[in-house]
Amino acid sequence: MKNAGIIAEYDPFHAGHAWQIAEARRQGAEAVAVCMSGDVTQRGGAALLPPSVRAAAALGCGADLVLCLPNPYACLSAEGFAAAGVAILSALPAVDTLVFGAETPDTAALERTAGALRSEGFSAALARSLAGGAPFAAARA
Repeated sequence: MKNAGIIAEYDPFHAGHAWQIAEARRQGAEAVAVCMSGDVTQRGGAALLPPSVRAAAALGCGADLVLCLPNPYACLSAEGFAAAGVAILSALPAVDTLVFGAETPDTAALERTAGALRSEGFSAALARSLAGGAPFAAARA
């Protein structure tokens, strides 16, 4: 890892976010770029704090660059939010690693979940559940 990218909302920026930036540095990142949501959050609500305040917190805790994820992309699903952030960070010539936070430290569980979501049968099963009237979150689970 030479240059790390993080996709975030930082709404609000907290100690876990500061730890993540510091940990990227400890693991070898020479620079950390953040793609952060602007005035709105992933579910379309207004951000608690203005982007300038959240960006200043990230910069003050070790980020080298904070880019804004435009509002139309910030309001998308988790997949859309992440895809837009990846596209923006990928446009930077030197970002070679994505760093992300998770609710669990169990890497194997995260890999199994990613595998299930990318499997051939997942889309069909999701479509069946949605057609049966299940809300998206329940159908996806």
